[in-house]
Amino acid sequence: MAIKTKPSLPPRLEAVMVRLCRGAKLNKTQAVKLPYLVDVLATHQLGRPITEGRHEAWDYGVVTKQAWRHLDRCESGDSVFRLKAVQHSEEKRVELLPAARGLDGRLTAAERAIVDYVRETYGSVPASELGKMTKVMNPEIGCWGGNLCADTGLDAYDRMAPQYQEMAKRVASITDEELRRHSTVVVNLEDAIA
Repeated sequence: MAIKTKPSLPPRLEAVMVRLCRGAKLNKTQAVKLPYLVDVLATHQLGRPITEGRHEAWDYGVVTKQAWRHLDRCESGDSVFRLKAVQHSEEKRVELLPAARGLDGRLTAAERAIVDYVRETYGSVPASELGKMTKVMNPEIGCWGGNLCADTGLDAYDRMAPQYQEMAKRVASITDEELRRHSTVVVNLEDAIA
């Protein structure tokens, strides 16, 4: 009988996650969403993603598949990460074990700067908000939860901008009643265009 081993992380994804978690109090869901933002920024700034991860459209936003699988199964001795329960909550925090020391050295200085920016800018954003943000960044995905690949290109980068995110929130909050109240009925298309 073959022994099942826990899937290990791709080396660069592990390095990115170590750097994201260092000095931050990330919960598991944040830790599996932030690598996507790292790759969106890296693709824009460096012309390529850096995590070696597969970013998928799950029910609550984009998740880096290998990161989720790893953290879902990590145990002492098998990982440089440990999940610690948060008192009076279902949440689990990601902690680094001593074996994580130096692993982020796999990244270049430019890559480390991108990871640091993502940690500082988005590391305190609640996971639910990160999920909404990543959905706005991928409007072409019609069915969330189908594990489709998320976009890491220029369109996703542009939609990551705070101004775009705010505009999308405002548009999403408009009700049919508000549209009817503030719209003019078009009877003659030629008159409306003129």
